[in-house]
Amino acid sequence: MRRNSTARLDPSSVRTLARFTLFLGFAGLWCAVVHLITARPVTPVPMLVTAAGVAAGFAAANRERPGAGSLNRWDETAGFLGLAGLANALVRAVG
Repeated sequence: MRRNSTARLDPSSVRTLARFTLFLGFAGLWCAVVHLITARPVTPVPMLVTAAGVAAGFAAANRERPGAGSLNRWDETAGFLGLAGLANALVRAVG
């Protein structure tokens, strides 16, 4: 049985996914704690936009190429901005 070598993630992509999910977990917990303390809904949009800016800054400083063969900080930036847009749309639809 042949295994597809492109189906496996390289270490750089694994680190990128780990950073992305770690920040999403932090942002989710932060919003939950603030909601429990203040009893009002909190959106993670400012945190996600800030994280996208930081990731883009690191990508530019490290001269990473957008669209490289593995996931990098440019992909993190796109993911954070996409989630910020989704969260903003959900907030506007509900409230």
